[in-house]
Amino acid sequence: MENNRELKENYRRVGALLKRKFIRGNNPDTQQKVLGILAQNDGITQKELSGMLGIRPQSGGEIVRKLENNGYVERTPDENDSRAQRLHLTEAGIKENEKLNRQAEQETIFDCLDGEEKTMLNRLLTKIVNNTEKLEKQELKVPDRMNIRPRMEYFMIDDDED
Repeated sequence: MENNRELKENYRRVGALLKRKFIRGNNPDTQQKVLGILAQNDGITQKELSGMLGIRPQSGGEIVRKLENNGYVERTPDENDSRAQRLHLTEAGIKENEKLNRQAEQETIFDCLDGEEKTMLNRLLTKIVNNTEKLEKQELKVPDRMNIRPRMEYFMIDDDED
């Protein structure tokens, strides 16, 4: 259906534009999210941070290392667990988080929409998210009697499909 193809293309374009928009100063949006989490949860461990982000601890470690290299985060030893380190924002990290929050409040991609349009868009996006999550769960189901792990192709995205 041509309408679905156009919707998918616009959806992809919006996603790409948002991704580019929120990458500022070599600081991807996940790193920005980490700054916000650490601002509200000073002293959490890398494992706790990874859990809050829903990512693997190794990925969390990479993000923390980048922020540490930029001077935004520092690690301190945990008093009760010698293997763990606590994460804290530095002064530069606090300032960067505040700057990003101000920018987010001032810049909004939704300024072109009135209140009714924003409500409608939010409703439609919520429906799309819910449907996508439902479809994802259905696609990943494997019959119990087979008792096998899903093949990798279940996780592949085919951009050519409608």
